[in-house]
Amino acid sequence: MLKNLTNIVFFLIINQGGNMNSKIVCGIFFTALMMVLFAQPEVYIERDDVPFVIGQWARYDQNTDIFQWEPFDTTRLWWDLTDYPGGNTARVHLLAPNQGIPPAPDTFPDAKIVELDTMGSGEVVWSYLSDTTYFFYVQGIDMEQGGFRFIGNYRPDYNCYVYPIYDGASWLTAWTWTYEVYPGLPYSANETHHKRVVAMGKVKVPFSGDQFWPCLVIQDSMGFSDNFGSQEIRWIYEWVVPGRFGGGNGVAAAQSTNGANQNFVLVENFFKLTDLYVPGWDLRCPDFSNTTIWPDTTFAGPFIVSSIITDSTGIGADSLFYNIDGGQFIGVAHDSVVDSLYYYTIPQVAQTCTLGYFIWAEDSFSVANGVDIWNTDPICAPESTYYRFTVTTGIDESPEEYGVKGILDCYPNPFHTRLNISCSLPPGGINHDVAVFDPSGRLVKEFSIPVGNRSIDLSWDGTDFNEIALPNGVYFVELKTDKEKIVVPVVLIR
Repeated sequence: MLKNLTNIVFFLIINQGGNMNSKIVCGIFFTALMMVLFAQPEVYIERDDVPFVIGQWARYDQNTDIFQWEPFDTTRLWWDLTDYPGGNTARVHLLAPNQGIPPAPDTFPDAKIVELDTMGSGEVVWSYLSDTTYFFYVQGIDMEQGGFRFIGNYRPDYNCYVYPIYDGASWLTAWTWTYEVYPGLPYSANETHHKRVVAMGKVKVPFSGDQFWPCLVIQDSMGFSDNFGSQEIRWIYEWVVPGRFGGGNGVAAAQSTNGANQNFVLVENFFKLTDLYVPGWDLRCPDFSNTTIWPDTTFAGPFIVSSIITDSTGIGADSLFYNIDGGQFIGVAHDSVVDSLYYYTIPQVAQTCTLGYFIWAEDSFSVANGVDIWNTDPICAPESTYYRFTVTTGIDESPEEYGVKGILDCYPNPFHTRLNISCSLPPGGINHDVAVFDPSGRLVKEFSIPVGNRSIDLSWDGTDFNEIALPNGVYFVELKTDKEKIVVPVVLIR
């Protein structure tokens, strides 16, 4: 079973602070969870898939095709998020993790990451990621309304995200606080956040070139009310993004107007402005290059796929995942490795179909330290590295069974100057031949076989019909009789 290994970026709504202290009477906090379980969700995030890294910055472009929202630009130092009663605006400014001030309050487990949220008033509150619960908490509320101030270390600490997160999941977070504006005049306020995963989309990370990464889109229906008659309702959109973007994390958040469409908005820019550094940690995932891209073909396979996979600490684990007609992914191990060039085989198909494939790898550091959040399963694959091609074949879907089948052996494989081809034919066959095809299905070499021979030994020097040397790559040796067809992929390396 494939495990989705993801990075999740969190976003907090914090109330703005004023300049008058008030007496806290009580604080009441509760969290309710509502989950609707869907079978085999396309993106599924478990709580232990959350990384211990939060705090990279991002800049977004505005997209007005679906709904309008203000682009967040961290060059302005903070983001204006939503208006609160009294015309106040909450602002959030994220700092790099190493700029945080540990430790967390005594009531929290030791914090791994500390995040600083700065209000428009200049006051600050601290946010912590607990390393035992994997939940993101906020300490205190800093709120300003109409000339009086509520500021709390009493902590209406709340769980912002409930796991697992997947398409269709929803949960409710709410809190209530009460205090006296002056003796005899109580003030009570309520705030709720009904979060629901409403769509799936993709975001592009310039660090990764043209790659698009899948994400879940969370709609946060925020409600605020108090005993002075305030009644505010807002829709806020957030993105939960799998993938770790070369060791950094993006901050994913957006605000829409009320009544906006809940479909995903394509973000043209999503990138980190600072580099994360953890002493002794390898924060870069493996790099892929020169990956075989199969075109549409009439060749029925098997299909050889190769890719150069490199990493500063070495490759600790790898696989190729493929699916047929968009079905379940099937993983295969590499056939061979030559330096950093990995070879995989997608099996032969029996009928016309669309094949999709994606190469996955995990570096040695992640394997040795059990850091599973830093690899990428195909379900989180970048759009531009998930390849699809159509196979149009006339192979019988229900081939006749034979008691004795032929044997085709090719060695050495890979080969440099000469390939030995050994064939053993079943009895009763009349017509048989041996041919070599390139990855596009083009015939490049054919051997004449005397009729009646049951055992054949051939040699191929890697040239075509005109004795011109063929380039390095994958080729397919085919033994075809009037009863069957056997194909063996071979690799030519000069």
